[in-house]
Amino acid sequence: MILPIASLSSAEQAQIYTQLFEKRWGFAVPGKDYLAQVFSLMAEFMTGSFITINDVPVAFQVLYRVEAPEWISLEYINGGVDTDYNSLSPGSVLSFVNTQNEWQHARDLSKPLRYSFGRADREYKDRWCNRVAVYEVS
Repeated sequence: MILPIASLSSAEQAQIYTQLFEKRWGFAVPGKDYLAQVFSLMAEFMTGSFITINDVPVAFQVLYRVEAPEWISLEYINGGVDTDYNSLSPGSVLSFVNTQNEWQHARDLSKPLRYSFGRADREYKDRWCNRVAVYEVS
């Protein structure tokens, strides 16, 4: 089942994300003790869905969306996946669902979407992104 993350409390979001992140990556979530508080403070910016199979969460992504007057910016911070379900590719399914929903949201507002997958440090990101140079303002 695909459900909106807004249907969860900040504590539930943190618990699910932590469990799936640690299963995917094999190490503790950085800042884990403060994650529920961070999600609570960032609630107005958090967006997206998560996936469950038989009521068990299997894929979750931390996405922050900010709407500027001229565009929409979305940052895909990180995600967690239950590796027991890799044969079903729940992370890829969730990436598809979340990107398509954000593209539709941007189209509905007639604004361009800047959807960032962060650093180009993983092969799977090339399937989802067109690389664009990032510039720093000092």
